[in-house]
Amino acid sequence: MTMRSELDTAAEDPHAIRARVRLGTVLQDKWKLDAVIGVGGMAVVYAATHRNGKRVAVKMLHAEFCHDEEIRSRFLQEGYAANTIQHEGAVSVLDDDLGPDGSAFIVMEMLEGETVDQRWERSGQRLPVADVLWIADQLLDVLVAAHAKSVVHRDIKPENLFITKAGALKVLDFGIAKVFEQRSARQSTTRAGMVMGTPAFMAPEQALAHWDEVDGRTDLWAVGATMFMLLSGRHVHDAQSSQEQLILSATATAPSLGAVAPAVPRQVVAIVDRALAFDRPGRWHDASAMQVAVRAMLEAIAGSEPAMASGRRPSATLLGSRAGRTPSAAGATLLDTTGLSSGVAAWAEERETRQVETVRLRGSIGEAQDRVSVAKKGTAEAEKKLEGSRAERTSLEQWFSRQVGTRTAAVEEARKDVRRALVAIAHLALADRAAFGAEVDPAREQIATLDRAAESAARDVVVHESAIEAYDLPSLKFGIGMLALAALVALALLIAPIVWRATRVVEPPPAIGHPAAHP
Repeated sequence: MTMRSELDTAAEDPHAIRARVRLGTVLQDKWKLDAVIGVGGMAVVYAATHRNGKRVAVKMLHAEFCHDEEIRSRFLQEGYAANTIQHEGAVSVLDDDLGPDGSAFIVMEMLEGETVDQRWERSGQRLPVADVLWIADQLLDVLVAAHAKSVVHRDIKPENLFITKAGALKVLDFGIAKVFEQRSARQSTTRAGMVMGTPAFMAPEQALAHWDEVDGRTDLWAVGATMFMLLSGRHVHDAQSSQEQLILSATATAPSLGAVAPAVPRQVVAIVDRALAFDRPGRWHDASAMQVAVRAMLEAIAGSEPAMASGRRPSATLLGSRAGRTPSAAGATLLDTTGLSSGVAAWAEERETRQVETVRLRGSIGEAQDRVSVAKKGTAEAEKKLEGSRAERTSLEQWFSRQVGTRTAAVEEARKDVRRALVAIAHLALADRAAFGAEVDPAREQIATLDRAAESAARDVVVHESAIEAYDLPSLKFGIGMLALAALVALALLIAPIVWRATRVVEPPPAIGHPAAHP
């Protein structure tokens, strides 16, 4: 986001025309677009007011880019990356959504002031050394926090640095920021060969689109390029076009700042030249190490450069009691800091040693995290196998249950067959009078009676079913009657012998010697 007080585009620019047409629109019933702050190639920035009266800046992606999922995703990533850092120097993003026409937008805090690029232009394309060191110090403070959260900005440049009226530096536009992981686990979402950023401020690995090599030191190259421009009035690689700059950034070694700006103190030249080393190992180890060197120089030249135009001393929290000193006129040279420089050099060397140890420890932590990731992966695979075993066990239990049920039914059927066979054998045995004599005649008669009753009942059932099927009520009644009659007959046949035995009179035999025995 670039906060400009007026449009830089011509009236006929379609983006500018569409931007003005949206004025007065209320986004998501909350954000009313009041004025156009600036129009760029990718987005337009509005001054807006929330329904509760809070003034904000709304950055809206041009409609033609909203159909590109990757561009829209990276645009919305600005809010996620900036808020992840949680540093007051990173512009906070309050909301993100889609407008009525489907254009993606993010809502940011409203800033009042000017960009470093505008300050540089207004100052004749040169800024005092103290001001540049102050800007670098504040910028590196944000990058220390960003890199600690694994966020690489990838587009550090004067246009993305904003100095507020209160004298604070804000880092803008995290729209192409990259969240980087351990190298072994890195999976870049950037398409192969895609170049993202600003060619004049791209480190070699970024210009070559070697995204697996982009890390915090890539941002430090951009910090060095920013300081180079602010102090010398030119880019690191001067060229006729951005394409030529991109080629030079990818292939050429950066010139020394001292060669193009001889008036800059050699200590500051050393800081910038180290940041602009072509190979990453030759640069500062991290933002913290570079910030230590910048702050040491800022302390060394305190009071020898004019204060910031805002009226606030550079890095006032660092200068302490020196903040009240009267600055010398513009163009003053550095104080004699020969003795201080040796102390600063020793301090910086000790700091670098500790930073090397920190890098080693971070590498160990990274290896431990890799081992934890491998262990988690193994645990996940084991859980997957366990779940598969459980499913297999359930399937086997169901199969076993089915087999048991089938075999139980088979056993029961076999038992019925055996019972039927035994009954048949019993019938055959009873029919054999040679083997079983008159003593089983009552049983034979009873079985025959029951068989006849069963046959009669079966016939009655057939008659009954036929009557029901034909809806023949008389036949139904007849069948029921015959069934009842058969039941009565069967009952009578069973009861009659019992009754006869119970009621017949058995006369006793005549007594021996009774008169009646001898007529």
